[in-house]
Order: sequence, then structure tokens, then C-alpha cells
Amino acid sequence: MTTIVPYFIACFLIGSLPFGEIVARLKAGKSLLQPDSRDTLPPGEVFEILGIPAGIVVCLLDCLKGFLAVYPVTVKMIGEGAYSQWWVVGIGGILTVIGHCNSPFLGFRGGRGLAPTFGVMVTLLYVPALISLLLGLFLAFWGLSSKPGALSAAGAMPLLSIAWVFLVKPADINYLYIVAFMSSWTMWEHRSELKNYLGIKSAKTPEAESPIEVDSEKK
Repeated sequence: MTTIVPYFIACFLIGSLPFGEIVARLKAGKSLLQPDSRDTLPPGEVFEILGIPAGIVVCLLDCLKGFLAVYPVTVKMIGEGAYSQWWVVGIGGILTVIGHCNSPFLGFRGGRGLAPTFGVMVTLLYVPALISLLLGLFLAFWGLSSKPGALSAAGAMPLLSIAWVFLVKPADINYLYIVAFMSSWTMWEHRSELKNYLGIKSAKTPEAESPIEVDSEKK
């Protein structure tokens, strides 16, 4: 326990490193955070600020956070034996994603968590993670926006992981708990886009007709 708690703290801090915000400030003097919101700008606007090359580098760095927390940091701080306790590695990965989405360096605001989630999952269940990534990229770059691509990847990950575990790697069955949490977290972080994608509108009171428009119609 004396090493597990510092490990968990380290995972959270690794996840909270705001690579995208740092690059945006240095390169363009702009923030990637939406005003009066805890979320980042839409992907299109993020890449417009960062530029395609820098945007790709930031995505890779965010993925790297998940990989570092689950593999080398785990081995360094706890040892190889940590993988016999799946919940230790799992919580470490989850805290990395939570740190990314709630960075203390940004006032507990941050990204949506998809990139570090991929970094965690490609380390634990690499085949389902890579297939989900290819599916997301296909939907993102072949006629659709990145939003359904990200949501489809998050939705496909549990299904592919279940198939992979039961058909190929039954010893990794406990990792399905991590997959379930991270996929649910990603869906929650993208809930507004998910509602729009499914055609679900927020419940709002109908806007009252403008008196000017009503008068003009009567005339």
C-alpha cells in the first residue's frame, strides 16, 4: 500500500499534463479550452489552432501518457508483480484518464480522454484497441466527422475486447472491467455529441414567438 498510493498519484499527475494547451499557448497564443466550460474546443478547431503536424504530435503525446502510466511507471514503482493484481494497473490507467479530463494545471478542466484511454488499452488489450482505433479513423476521415469516429471507437472497444478475451486471452478477463469503465467515461465526456449524433435534442421550453413576428403575420 505504501507504494500503491504514490503510484496512483503519479498516474493522475501524468494524465493531467496539458500537452495540447502548452503547445497551443506557445504556437498560437490561444487556449484550447472553451470559454465558461470545462471542455476543450471541437477537434476541428483544435487542429486549426495547432496545425495538423502539431495536432498529431499532441495526440500521440496524450496516448503516450496512458502507455507510460500502465507500463514503465508501473514496473518502476511497483514491479512486474503489479500485473498479477489487475485492479492496481486498472485504477492507475483510470486515474490517468481522469487526470487528463480534470487537470489541476487547468483548473480541473481538460480534454475528453479518448487519447489516453487508447494509450492505456493498447497496453493491456492491444488487438481490440488497435481495431477500435482503425474503425474510428475510418469513420473520421472517410466522409464523417471525428465525433462519430470517436464514439464508434469507444462503443466498439467493449465488444471487441469481450470477443478477444473469451476467444483468445481468457486470462485477461478482469481487464474487461477497465474497458467497461473507460468506454462509459468516454461516452459520458462526449454525451452532447452523442445526443446530436443520435438526433436527441435537449429538453427545452419552446421559444416564444417574437411579438414583432406575430404582429407582422396578422397584418
